Amino acid sequence: MFVVKHEKLLERLALPEAVLSRTDLATLGWQRRAVDAIFRECAKREGVVILPGYRRPMVRVATYRTVIAEATYGNQRVWPT
Repeated sequence: MFVVKHEKLLERLALPEAVLSRTDLATLGWQRRAVDAIFRECAKREGVVILPGYRRPMVRVATYRTVIAEATYGNQRVWPT
């Protein structure tokens, strides 16, 4: 069952307009504090999806990918001081 859910999550990651929940981010390996940081940063940018009558906020895949890309440092980018 986990494999099927994991495959569906990977399929959603390919769709920029799809949404991710806190549970999805945890499944991707992010710890709780990191998930909170991702949601805070997404809220500053394009916002967080909060549907009326539904308690769990979600972020769009495109916003998530942008946040992660800009927070990733490698040979091409210098660490902030």
